[in-house]
Amino acid sequence: VRWFGDVAPVVTFRQTDPLYTVDLSVPTAPRVLGELKVPGYSAYLHPLGGGLILGVGQDADETGRVRGAQMATFDLSDLAAPTRVDTAVQPESWTDVEGDSRLFTYLPDVRTAVVPISDQAGSALWAVRVEADGSLSTAGRWDVGRDGWLVRALPVAGQRLLALTEHFGGAEVSLLSAADLSEGASTTLR
Repeated sequence: VRWFGDVAPVVTFRQTDPLYTVDLSVPTAPRVLGELKVPGYSAYLHPLGGGLILGVGQDADETGRVRGAQMATFDLSDLAAPTRVDTAVQPESWTDVEGDSRLFTYLPDVRTAVVPISDQAGSALWAVRVEADGSLSTAGRWDVGRDGWLVRALPVAGQRLLALTEHFGGAEVSLLSAADLSEGASTTLR
């Protein structure tokens, strides 16, 4: 659930992810304004402005079987008829943002969402660019590898991130700039 003034988008998940828009203008009588059912789910919702929100969670098939980490944009400009604009998926992976929203990073200057993901290859940062119309594209992925794991990415100085990683030999801090978030980039953190 996220609150924006008198409106709250709410998501649930069993086999599909209903996204409800709820009117809270009368606190004693909340009222559902609209509903959207899509496969998968969003465990975290982040406001983007202009009626758009970004959901972070899992892609899933029609039976509810999860298929990979997912970011999805939703247009709430018509609260009676919310729509999903776009999705970006990292197959066979998951993100700890689902359990801890503090792991989510958004760089508004470059319209890029950054989340830690894990898969069979290890831990990584996944960066997704969010266009003004809500369309999504992968901006980059930074692999930590099997000998370590990503602890957190923290925004610093507008277009930079500090990536904190732990390895068997100790902890490391890497500084990434917005230039590192180029289309198709793939860099090992060290």
